[in-house]
Amino acid sequence: MAALLQLCPMVSATPSFVAPTNQNETETIAPTGSLRNCKTINEVKQLHCDITKKGLSHRPSTVTRLISTCAEMGTFQSLDYARKAFNLFLEDEETKGLLFMYNSLIRGYASAGLSDEAISLYVQMVAQGILPDKFTFPFALSACSKIGAFCEGVQLHGWLVKMGLEEDAFIGNSLIHFYAECGDLDYGRKVFDGMLERNIVSWTSLICGYGRKHMPKEAVSLFFEMVAAGIKPNSVTMVCVISACAKLKDLALSERVCAYIEESGLMVNTLMVNALVDMYMKCGATDAAKRLFDECVEKSLVLYNTILSNYVRQGLASEAVSVMGEMLQQGPRPDKVTMLSAISACAQLGDSLSGKCCHGYVLRNGLEGWDTISNAMIDMYMKCGQQEMACRIFDNMLNRTVVSWNSLISGFIRSGDMKSAWKMFNEMPKSDLVSWNTMIGALVQESKFEEAIELFRVMQTEGIKGDRVTMVEVASACGYLGALDLAKWTHAYIEKNEINCDMRLGTALVDMFARCGDPQSAMTVFNTMARRDVSAWTAAIGAMAMEGNGEGALELFDDMLRQGVKPDEVVFVAVLTACSHVGRLEQGRDIFMSMQPVHGISPHIVHYGCMVDLLGRAGRLEEAVDLVKSMPMEPNDVIWGTLLAACRTHKNVEVAAYAAEQISKLTTQRTGIHVLLSNIYASAGKWDDVAKVRLQLKEKGIQKIPGSSSIEINGVIHEFTSGGDTDTHTEKSHIALMLQEINGRLRDAGHVPDLDNVLLDVDDKEKEYLLSRHSDKVAIAFGLIGTGQGVPIRVVKNLRMCSDCHSFAKLVSRIYDREIIVRDNNRFHFFSQGLCSCSDYW
Repeated sequence: MAALLQLCPMVSATPSFVAPTNQNETETIAPTGSLRNCKTINEVKQLHCDITKKGLSHRPSTVTRLISTCAEMGTFQSLDYARKAFNLFLEDEETKGLLFMYNSLIRGYASAGLSDEAISLYVQMVAQGILPDKFTFPFALSACSKIGAFCEGVQLHGWLVKMGLEEDAFIGNSLIHFYAECGDLDYGRKVFDGMLERNIVSWTSLICGYGRKHMPKEAVSLFFEMVAAGIKPNSVTMVCVISACAKLKDLALSERVCAYIEESGLMVNTLMVNALVDMYMKCGATDAAKRLFDECVEKSLVLYNTILSNYVRQGLASEAVSVMGEMLQQGPRPDKVTMLSAISACAQLGDSLSGKCCHGYVLRNGLEGWDTISNAMIDMYMKCGQQEMACRIFDNMLNRTVVSWNSLISGFIRSGDMKSAWKMFNEMPKSDLVSWNTMIGALVQESKFEEAIELFRVMQTEGIKGDRVTMVEVASACGYLGALDLAKWTHAYIEKNEINCDMRLGTALVDMFARCGDPQSAMTVFNTMARRDVSAWTAAIGAMAMEGNGEGALELFDDMLRQGVKPDEVVFVAVLTACSHVGRLEQGRDIFMSMQPVHGISPHIVHYGCMVDLLGRAGRLEEAVDLVKSMPMEPNDVIWGTLLAACRTHKNVEVAAYAAEQISKLTTQRTGIHVLLSNIYASAGKWDDVAKVRLQLKEKGIQKIPGSSSIEINGVIHEFTSGGDTDTHTEKSHIALMLQEINGRLRDAGHVPDLDNVLLDVDDKEKEYLLSRHSDKVAIAFGLIGTGQGVPIRVVKNLRMCSDCHSFAKLVSRIYDREIIVRDNNRFHFFSQGLCSCSDYW
């Protein structure tokens, strides 16, 4: 259509936008009534018949009145009737009054939303040689605005400039509105700045344009410019400005705008009250919003819906239910928007009784046909634990949307019914990104990380592109697997697909690389983050701690404090862990002691656990016991387990016996604690005590978790279990030969197996054999087979690395000239040239 907007040689058919009249004609028509007094198209048709009978229907003034009246009615029927009358008039080859008729029709079609018809009429008009006037362009621009016909609108702008009409205020305002609606506010601002005379419409058009196109800061700034210029805003201006403040969530700025309203004496109407309530709610000033709401004498349905939806959005479900109760007693009749908020509030509260009341209202008022209402009820019943009711609503839905299926799937996952969730997911006629994200997230939550990655791969084959939510879950899975190649691919996927790496995803990537043993990449991501909250700093500090770089972790903590980021409980866990890993006892103690007086955070049990670990690693076992006794809360199994671990390291059976006595008073089912205690007794040769502990394990039905290690080779993760051999692995013979070669070369280098790590009452030969079958050794051997020279070997182990495996890895790194990275359940070990990053302190 843009190509058609070319001006032909024109003449002005009518000097102005005034319908031509003739005194004699008016007097002749008057007895039959006036077209302008007709209210319906039937009245127009009846009067038109009377006029036709008198032979006056072909006169320009009659047709002009007829078209103008029909256009003002703005219905499809009236516009069709006007168009037919106009076409008949054109057949008579009349020219008088044509401009007025065209303008009337263009205005009518544009007002009715039939923008294509309006633009076609403009094209027809110029093709016929009729010169537009200052009334034509606003109507034509309005049509372009409604359908985003940018090219056509720009051409109209060009022609009106050529005709010297750009200084007309009405046309200028129409241009600002057009550019604002098409999203090109730079052009709109140029028109605004070039206007010789601006009125309230000019300012309001641009302010509202900024507000609607996600430029709220510019909207508020322009409002204050307007006020400074002495232009008094109207209610439309104020609603736009208030809405912009709501988007900014800037309470101070919002209060400045409110102060102006009060000082200027501007009358506050219902639309402004609604906008103010929404603004206060979004700025977090809920008390001010509720006060304004309560002071409103005539509360509209829109106002109720505004405060209800905001309460629900902010998680203030109880307040929403209270307002809903008031509304039912003395307010307007709730609609589907109201019920959506009410049902969502019941879902947040898990209040099935109130939810059923909402369900009853929906049924009584015939609202169950709305998909959004049914979906909200499915979600509500699922969150209230009433799966049967949710499934019944789902089964009765005539139009099940993707949201309906997703609501059920999410509900099943929340209740732990993964089997039903998978069944629903596989039966979906059409899934969307939310469906896939929900399932991937569920697998990650259940620690099924390999399955989560595999499902993500399937999602790719289905042609569904991941988003920020997807990649947070995938990054989490990669981190837990310690799969660095996959982690790098994930990062590259995010960059290639230009996925918005916000603070949450950036933090997930930092944590992912840290868990995969690549602290350099973790810090690269951290340093490129535009914004960092305390979680991002915690992830970076954790990366340094896992690497064993305590100094780097402490420097990051200091940087965080210098930048004014308020620490939370979690970051103190990370920094205390960093101190523990490198033996920074005094610094750790100072940080722990500063928590309450300096940062206002009372130490939790996990922080006491960090300090017990720090003291225990340093051999200060008596101090550790004193700290446990002074704790303001009862020590749990984690505290005693930490103390036991220190007792094993320092072979302190006495403190271990005390810890064991305290553990016996607990009902813990944690295998690790009992195994630790058993190992301490075994190290001391107290086999009777070992037998007692193991009997207790058996009586409680607790099984020792076998040690396992995994390694990623060419994108495939291989897992090995201690004690169980490699018979099921395709490379079992090669692994056995590699282990034999390694052990031979280690013996030649003077390595003597540390048999104290075999805590079984068997002979030394059997102990040596069992040591050689530790999962991390098998994984390292497979890594030497499956990777090329110079490629780092990365192993993830589920238990703490024993001292013999630690010595094994150090020697292998030197003899085979390989970098070996092992992540155990406590930290990372970076082995290179016979040394470890932990400096043998772990």
